[in-house]
Amino acid sequence: MRRWLPALLAALLVPGLAGCTFVSTPRDAAQWTTTVHGVTVTWRWVVPGALTRRGDTPYAGYALTLPLAQGCVVDIDPALSRHDLVRVAAHEYGHCAAGRYLQLGVADPQGLGDYHRGLGEQWPERYAEAYLAACGGSLRPLGWYDLTQATCAEAPDPRTFSGERTGPE
Repeated sequence: MRRWLPALLAALLVPGLAGCTFVSTPRDAAQWTTTVHGVTVTWRWVVPGALTRRGDTPYAGYALTLPLAQGCVVDIDPALSRHDLVRVAAHEYGHCAAGRYLQLGVADPQGLGDYHRGLGEQWPERYAEAYLAACGGSLRPLGWYDLTQATCAEAPDPRTFSGERTGPE
């Protein structure tokens, strides 16, 4: 009866010993990695419509991370994010940074939409707002190649970003 206990413990501990970093396999032949403020993100384009959630509703981005993980994987649907790619990328990076630096919720979720009022969505959405306010429409501060010039020297630091609202009331 206790024979399975060592195998179970090994299965639970090995990911922790590996640094809690996700290793992603190539997806749809479009994948690259960036590191910003100690958070390594593997970005992947997915087939349009491949990311679905409750009720089969497609969505633009998805981040896979764990608490204290140094790396994460972000899938982005290029069709659904094309008109708001910077916000989507900054929001998903926010999930990765929130996992790495244990950020959860915000002091004031007022002004967030219903979906973004969820405890796990508040901080990434406020981070995306702060990113857009500081860096404008450029993905360069997230380590992407982008012809659009950034209006900031670097992305907001998730280690010091409080999650407070940065825009007008």
